Formats: sequence, C-alpha cells, structure tokens
Amino acid sequence: MLRSLQHVESHINQCRRISTTSTLLKNRAGKTKSTSNRTQLLTYEMAQKPHHIGVRKSWLTWHSQNLEEFRQSQPLVVAQDEVVRRFIRGFFPQNLVVSGNEIVIKRRGNVLIVAGFLQYSRRLDIRRIYWMFGFAEEFLSILLKQPVKLELSFVESEETVAYNYI
Repeated sequence: MLRSLQHVESHINQCRRISTTSTLLKNRAGKTKSTSNRTQLLTYEMAQKPHHIGVRKSWLTWHSQNLEEFRQSQPLVVAQDEVVRRFIRGFFPQNLVVSGNEIVIKRRGNVLIVAGFLQYSRRLDIRRIYWMFGFAEEFLSILLKQPVKLELSFVESEETVAYNYI
C-alpha cells in the first residue's frame, strides 16, 4: 500500500507543469452596449472611449487639488461631491437631464463649480429660476464652507443634449 502511494506521488510530481492562458486584452470599462431599437441616449461625454479621457475630455479633469494651499483629503472630496450631486438631484427633480448623470463638479482653487444641463419646463418662470439658483449656491456655500457657483444650462428636451442613440 505504501509503495503504491509513493508511485502515485511520483507520477503527480512528474506531471506538474505551469499552466498559462492567453491574456484577454479587452477593455470593457466605460463602453456602453447598444440596444436593439436604438433608444438609449448617449451624450458627448458618454460617447468618448476611456483612453480618450486625457485628450478629448481634459477640460473636465483640470483641478487644483495638487497645489499646496488647496489640498484636501480624498474622502472629504468624495463626500462633498456626493452631497452636491444629491442636493442638485433633489432640488431640481423635474428638470434633470439624463437622470442627473451629467452633473460635472470642478474645483478651481477654493471655488467649487457645478456644471450641467437642466430641462426647461413651462411651469418655471424666470424669477423662480433665479431664486432657485441663488438659494442653491448660497446653501451649498454655507454647507461646504467654500464658494459654490452653478453653471447649469437649460435645454428644451433631452434630445438636444443627445450626441447619439445606441
């Protein structure tokens, strides 16, 4: 019995080899799947491939967090961004375009700039829009303890923001 076990063990040791597989060089991040009837809206930023972020979308990546006077910790920045996104989604619920995914938060020095698109509705008059913008800027400035500017543009419908349908 012992001899047969040693024979099996020596056979296993002789058959051991390094198993290798070919690498899958597929970049799946940031790519959207097409639908059968081309109903999914795609904006310009969403249509860009991930390897073009530093080239075609570089204006979205400029920030001043690496400068000594404006350095903040990463968890604080992520929490502030989430607070701003949730506030904008909650304060302008009927006016968001593309479910609020196109809200861009830029940091320039000490100023936080929120840019994006809102859908124009016939119920909003110009006085109410200005009041909402002023209230949102002032509330976020007090909450985050830094100046906040809103650069939100109004569009007629989501179709005007659409770059392509997939």
